[in-house]
Amino acid sequence: MSAAGRMALVLLVALAVRTAAGEEVWRTRAVAKLYGVYSPRGFFNIVVRLKCLESAEWVKLDLKRAQITVDFEPGEEVSKEDLARVQHEAGYRPGPVELFRVTGETVDHSAPGWMRLKSPPPKKTAQRVRMARRQRG
Repeated sequence: MSAAGRMALVLLVALAVRTAAGEEVWRTRAVAKLYGVYSPRGFFNIVVRLKCLESAEWVKLDLKRAQITVDFEPGEEVSKEDLARVQHEAGYRPGPVELFRVTGETVDHSAPGWMRLKSPPPKKTAQRVRMARRQRG
């Protein structure tokens, strides 16, 4: 991605966290220590389970520190128990979880390491659905 593209993304993120009234909207950020995760495959198992949490939106993995940082959709609440359950379902012993509320100034997903959990829908999905219906008859 070019520097101009990254800057546009940062500006879009900054605009997205403001409401119509001009007030900033907070996000929940969770930082969890992962016990027993020593490889990228272990992080992949956690990320697959995180996709099941509907409000999880961004994730950052740190293999050196064996921790994961998760940003949730603006205004969504999450509990430490939810993240502990995700770790347990992936087959790992749940570690300590810290929850923070962050605002637009502190949210920067363009930094290296951040990965979007929810992909935007494909642009031509509606066209594909219509074509599939026509082919079925």
